[in-house]
Amino acid sequence: MKLTTTFLAASSLLVLAACSGAETDTSGTAETDATETVEIEADAAAGEGVLAEVASATYSIEPTHAFLTAKVMHQGLSEYTLSFTSFDGTLDFNAADPASSSLTLTIDPTSVWTHFPGDYKAGHPDSPHDSWTEALAQDEGFMNAGAYPEITFTSTEVTRTGDTTGTVTGDLTFLGQTQPVTLDVTFNGVANVPWFGTRDLIGFDAGTTINRSEFGQDALQGMISDEVVVEFSGEFLQQEAAETDAETDGN
Repeated sequence: MKLTTTFLAASSLLVLAACSGAETDTSGTAETDATETVEIEADAAAGEGVLAEVASATYSIEPTHAFLTAKVMHQGLSEYTLSFTSFDGTLDFNAADPASSSLTLTIDPTSVWTHFPGDYKAGHPDSPHDSWTEALAQDEGFMNAGAYPEITFTSTEVTRTGDTTGTVTGDLTFLGQTQPVTLDVTFNGVANVPWFGTRDLIGFDAGTTINRSEFGQDALQGMISDEVVVEFSGEFLQQEAAETDAETDGN
């Protein structure tokens, strides 16, 4: 996410304060200070320029341009990839203070999909499930969607790490257990398209790595890795004023 330049400015002030307190040769100090000031102002202006392009508003995932995958290592040979086809999210974005922005995500575990070209029932005649994706979604050793119909993420902290990068820390709830995770996020830009009128589209890439055992999932130990790499790439659409007002009235 495009995060505020406050962090950059604060760190720069700390550096300047440290320099002023140190016993060093003062020759050339004026020139050095001037250079540092110009660099700080230029960096801040660059950050503010990008932020100025993004409206402070509530945004929702634009589902036709959003992709969510989870990868595990299969016997150390390949990355076995799962995709989720049904998920939504809401981003409350504050351009003036992006660190105060918040993000919530909800994933439908029954929407999991894998490329399984074979006849699952032929290879698993005793399984109560008709397909591999159904087994992944419903089996107690995997998603257990009957007992836990949602996977959720709620942000608790947003931190800037660069001009277009940041981290979003939050609570991930999976299989009824909640653990803190941190997403590494890249802000890809803002655009407008005719069919959405003047509403902004903003794009992000995000990713994290979790240990599935921390959420109580231990199926196929030794065959697939405990580490799961989760990746998102997608667009968020600015909600119309009527949508935002309706949500506010309902709270």
